[in-house]
Amino acid sequence: MPEPRYADGPDDFLKPQDVLSMSGLDYIRKMIAGEVPSPTVQRLMSYRIIEAELGHVTLHGTPEHPQTNGYGGIHGGWYAMVLDTAMTCAVVTGLKQGQTQTTLEFKVNLIRAIKPGTEVIATGQLDHIGRSTGVARGEIRGAEDGRLYATGTATCFIMTPEL
Repeated sequence: MPEPRYADGPDDFLKPQDVLSMSGLDYIRKMIAGEVPSPTVQRLMSYRIIEAELGHVTLHGTPEHPQTNGYGGIHGGWYAMVLDTAMTCAVVTGLKQGQTQTTLEFKVNLIRAIKPGTEVIATGQLDHIGRSTGVARGEIRGAEDGRLYATGTATCFIMTPEL
């Protein structure tokens, strides 16, 4: 698998018209291949998208000390960010050329604590995509043992911007 390419600044991202010139699935696959930059926050938060199919994405992450809270556990915001990425990217895989999306709301249920250094796999599954909304669900599981750490749901607003 190629190493991801991360944006180091705003000028590293594609222009909106270039992103909208391809389907959402093509855009996510180009990120995975390193052909377009991934958001820098993925590097900062120690996770990356590793696979995308129509309606489904997989992320890999290993949170470490920088992702901990004041008690030394993995911060709940890390779970939320990873699941928001997995679920919204699942919606993105269903977007047609010329469409974009933004998260309207998401909910995360933390099942158990992730210890720093634990490899996890997060998945996002598209449940519905229509003219104006997309709905997805996600989960975070241990890469080695398959233990469930968190689940989530998300609703996204689908837009077709005028450029």
